[in-house]
Amino acid sequence: MEMHQTLRFATDMVTRSVRMAGYGTGGSVTGYSGSSGDDATLPVVMSWDGSGDGSTDGITVVYGDPSLRMNSKAVATSCDTESLDFDLTILDQDDKISEYSSGELLLCSDYASLMGIESYLWEITAVDTSDGTISVTDNSGYSDYESVCQSDENLSPSMLCSKAHLITFYIDGDDDGTGPGSSEHPVLMMDLDMGWPESDDVPLVDNIEDLQVEYCVDTTGTGVDCSDDSNWTDSITSAQGDDVWMVRLSVISRSSRKDPQNIRASTRPELANHSAASSSDRYYRQVLVTEVAVRNLRHQANL
Repeated sequence: MEMHQTLRFATDMVTRSVRMAGYGTGGSVTGYSGSSGDDATLPVVMSWDGSGDGSTDGITVVYGDPSLRMNSKAVATSCDTESLDFDLTILDQDDKISEYSSGELLLCSDYASLMGIESYLWEITAVDTSDGTISVTDNSGYSDYESVCQSDENLSPSMLCSKAHLITFYIDGDDDGTGPGSSEHPVLMMDLDMGWPESDDVPLVDNIEDLQVEYCVDTTGTGVDCSDDSNWTDSITSAQGDDVWMVRLSVISRSSRKDPQNIRASTRPELANHSAASSSDRYYRQVLVTEVAVRNLRHQANL
């Protein structure tokens, strides 16, 4: 029962965020995300494939908070701006802006761009709820942002903005001293600032041993049959981020204790491109595989 509850909770936490991936964006984001290189925009759903050896994956998702959407003022704002202004007399924006805080992320999407929807991430440095000004860190130091919005250009007026959620789920299963996890006690972790693993990451569920991520990708732009396993892949490039239709999550929960008699204990099974363990370690295990439609990206593909 313990393994079953752990597995369901872990899967629910990850799938809930994956379903929201891309909300309020054009499929990728530029600016605050640690990107490098002109084509290295951050897709709104992106896995980190076990350091290339097939071991436990991580997955990052980006989306805007649907309850905190605001329109920026229709004024000329340079691309290297350190503040964005919002009209507090429009609808309930005076209430919404109070939900933003320094250290959080601001997501704004430019639907008027000739290059398609451009979505930008800024780190918030201050919020003035009296005049509707949100101060942000200058994004011009990010090459992906500079490639679409250079410092001598202006952002489009009246962008649609929201508080951004930039979340990475990963398993801390090593003994490096960062985080609560260890090889004897693997923990599903949540990072909120693209800096994982760090000591301020949030532990979610104990005894989650493996997380594997696969994608069903529309490579033609006309749709894809996700019931065909040949359309699934273990990893994607930045350029494929907005072509993802579904994400398959495979999660293993493990018993908190070993069976001293080793009766019916299991060996860690093969999942996706992570090969099975070679011998039993006297733990019990359960596996749950879930396929999640990335509905916001499908909607954009059908427009």
